[in-house]
Amino acid sequence: MKNLVEISGAEWEVMKVIWSLEEATSKSVGQVLKEKQNWESPTTKTLLGRLVKKGYLETEKVGNYFIYHPTISESEGSSEKISEAVASVCSRKVGASIAKIIEENQLSKADFELITKALANKDLVDNVKCKCLGDCACAEGQCTCN
Repeated sequence: MKNLVEISGAEWEVMKVIWSLEEATSKSVGQVLKEKQNWESPTTKTLLGRLVKKGYLETEKVGNYFIYHPTISESEGSSEKISEAVASVCSRKVGASIAKIIEENQLSKADFELITKALANKDLVDNVKCKCLGDCACAEGQCTCN
């Protein structure tokens, strides 16, 4: 996966629309976001332009219209967003964060099976090393993350 520039929550909303449509004009994206977010057309066009500049979208000129195509898949975008979120959490608290996500979100039976399979295949350790302060020596009391 390519290194992606971080994008705003509003830009993620645009990307979700583009991914669901697979390709779209600014008008079609604008219609969805007008209904979903009550955004006006100039807002949507600004966000589309930013996403093109950031490399998330590419454009194709067809007649008088620009067709927007995602340059990354929804799976790649989600993985990047999750990696950013996990990187912002103490490595010793990743498990608790994942548990909270599971508790607070509706999951399908297929989701449950996927999570169960991932856990069954995971190599577990007795203690996760803290990375909050670089290579801190948590056993020496230099870290308060536990």
